[in-house]
Amino acid sequence: MPAKRQLNMSQREFLIVLAHAHVCGACRDKLLARPEAVFAGRALTQDEKQRLTNLQFADFITPEKLARAAGSEPAELDAFRDQPIVRLRHL
Repeated sequence: MPAKRQLNMSQREFLIVLAHAHVCGACRDKLLARPEAVFAGRALTQDEKQRLTNLQFADFITPEKLARAAGSEPAELDAFRDQPIVRLRHL
């Protein structure tokens, strides 16, 4: 089993946004329509912002497809999906 990588603040924030948008249709719509509104006040790198901006509706079909489209590992996205902050913090 590979070691779990240590995430920095922007990587955590990126996965929180990604995981929440996967489970919340309203926030997914906001991310797809106005990504810059989602980025305000979030500790995201330019690369992470670009990867989120490039997402399309079809990328949200499965967690695996979403992770691949966002340049993340499916296991990391899965690990964040059930965290309370992901379920409760709307974008």
